[in-house]
Amino acid sequence: MWKRGFHIIGKASMEEDCMTETDIPTLLAQRDNPPFETMHTVAISGMGPVGMVAALRLALLGHDVIVFEALPELSEEARASTFHPSSLELLEQLGVVDELHAVGLKAPIYQYRERSGAVLSQMDMTLLEGETKYPYRLQSEQNNLTQIILRKLEQMPNVTLRFSSPVVRVERGDRHVRIHLEGGHRDEPVLARWMIACDGASSPVRKSLGIAFEGTTYDERFLVISTTHEFRDDFPDLAYVSYIYDPKEWGVLLRTPNHWRALFPVTDAETDEEVMSPDNMEARMQRLNPKETPYDIVHRNVYAVNMRSASTYASGQVLLAGDAAHCNNPLGGMGMNSGIHDAWTAVECIHAVLADGVDATHAAQLYSELRRDAAINHVQARAQKNYDSMRQDDDAARAEQADELSALDRDLFEKREHQRTAAMFTSLRITLGRLKRELHAVKAPNRSGGQELSRLLSLGPVTAAGAYDGVSAKLVESSGFKAVYVPGSAVSAAVMGQPDLGYLGLAEMAEAVRRITSATTLPVIVDGDTGYGGVLQTGEAVRRLEQVGAAAVQFEDQLAPKRCGHLGGKELVETEEMVAKIRIAVAERTSALIIARTDAKGVDGFDAVLERAAAYARAGADLVFAEGVTSREELTALRAVVQGRPLMVNLSEAGDSSDLPPIEIAHEAGVGLLIHPVSAVLAAAEGIAETYRRLLSTGTSGKGQQDWKAFTTVLGQDEQLERAARLAADDA
Repeated sequence: MWKRGFHIIGKASMEEDCMTETDIPTLLAQRDNPPFETMHTVAISGMGPVGMVAALRLALLGHDVIVFEALPELSEEARASTFHPSSLELLEQLGVVDELHAVGLKAPIYQYRERSGAVLSQMDMTLLEGETKYPYRLQSEQNNLTQIILRKLEQMPNVTLRFSSPVVRVERGDRHVRIHLEGGHRDEPVLARWMIACDGASSPVRKSLGIAFEGTTYDERFLVISTTHEFRDDFPDLAYVSYIYDPKEWGVLLRTPNHWRALFPVTDAETDEEVMSPDNMEARMQRLNPKETPYDIVHRNVYAVNMRSASTYASGQVLLAGDAAHCNNPLGGMGMNSGIHDAWTAVECIHAVLADGVDATHAAQLYSELRRDAAINHVQARAQKNYDSMRQDDDAARAEQADELSALDRDLFEKREHQRTAAMFTSLRITLGRLKRELHAVKAPNRSGGQELSRLLSLGPVTAAGAYDGVSAKLVESSGFKAVYVPGSAVSAAVMGQPDLGYLGLAEMAEAVRRITSATTLPVIVDGDTGYGGVLQTGEAVRRLEQVGAAAVQFEDQLAPKRCGHLGGKELVETEEMVAKIRIAVAERTSALIIARTDAKGVDGFDAVLERAAAYARAGADLVFAEGVTSREELTALRAVVQGRPLMVNLSEAGDSSDLPPIEIAHEAGVGLLIHPVSAVLAAAEGIAETYRRLLSTGTSGKGQQDWKAFTTVLGQDEQLERAARLAADDA
């Protein structure tokens, strides 16, 4: 019976006739866990812009890719037509951005307008010229991108393209995915190690995995009308992207290379046939912009609008991307762009597993967390805000919105921040920033200190106060800081009574860190000096310091014996040696972040800082710290060479940081971490010295029982005694 069964599913060979029943488990194991050599590396369902971006990125990284499309050819449906600067930067890395520009239209300006024609606010994306090569939206239909990518994929030997191949369901194996095509034999699925589902809002892949698609469908539908009429003849100041505010019939005017699109809301009282009747469409266009002759309408469509998100974007080795994972209203042009960002992130995670040995479960979970957060808290939240604002029918609320937009025009910083969010830089940078810091993190059930610090860095600048023992660490936490910094100078002073001249060794520092991490729940950033030796010793330092709880370890490029960063006479190791130290630190860590510090400014000048910082970023440092660099101009230049790594700034009383700009501007210039390393040890030394003088001269410290009570409260004495009493009472 078993043998007949295997013959039926095509798994047997002629040798099977001589097999015994003991071979059956082996055959089952081969079926359920086939060797990787027999399967594709990554499968993608859907040849829309999301699937095609994922396919090209994977292929360029050298992976074997198979792509399925239900239609016999690429869809010619225009649908999305706005590419944001954040997506253009990604497409540049794929080598397709120039071709896309050739069939696109640059739109640096977008407007919020009233139906009367009054401009409420005008947004100029050229404010971002210093941050991106693409300070504009590119208007180009999505099928232009898919055609460009298709031509490239057709020339790549590691890509298989299968049209007329709808995926109807998938099954998860232990280490692979079984993909069933419409009309295919149920026992002969296509096998792949990974799959990215880009098969739309009705995704058969998502449904077959039983993943909920949570959210709502709008009461209103959207009508899109394309016309050849040139609206700028009627409104010379009209931007290529204009949002029309109106309590009764809001709308959007959007220019594409070939025509204008107008978007209107449609009520439930109107049928699709009524909505798309020539008279109805003409009436809507005339209400938008009256003119004597009828409009030349070349395309129209009406569709329901969903605001939904999958309950998870990962199931085993299957990742959901684009509309398969989330859909939202089109106001803001973020749907396709968010899908492209999904595709990029998914590929980064899969590549880390395949090429770098990252745990597959960890990578999939990280992908789901990052992109679900981006979809719900950034993309959908902003799309919903646009929708609510444009249809606001309360006069007071509309006046308040107008005031907010007017105020935005007057505040340059807020206007730039608005542009970053609208251009989707904010959500993408959070994703890619955490991805860089966490993708290779330890696979632990609880978030490690390094992961927590990475999360904090994604939310904005983190300020860490210096601590050198358990008491100071507890005070850092109770004061409201989010991170602790352990400076070698303070530990050297407190433990050895020595200045920061290289006396402190790894053993003393590791013991100090162990005491500090046991006293606080905050992520602890550790000054690892020069690595306490050469390259091999640096690797050992990372292992030892991470074992005692370090969330991040900082290494500097001074020649041992080192000096305090604010002293003259420093010497630097060769760049190659420091690069080797960073590489071994990255290789040996599990989740701790690696901070690369350079003291080159005071030795060889700022140009040397830029050269070394760039090399350290390429070597894998998670953050870069250039001692003595605090001005906006130098920080901005430094940001440009470190490949998106956050910058660390030292606010030590031993140096001069007076030229550091306000925190918002510093963050804009790339600063992610600020440290006050020695404030506590200076205050402690001063206070202790004063107390000793008072004791010697008066015989009393000036402190009393209340001071002792406050001190023990910091240590948690009352809570510990209460807990012990409660446990003893429970035993009784």
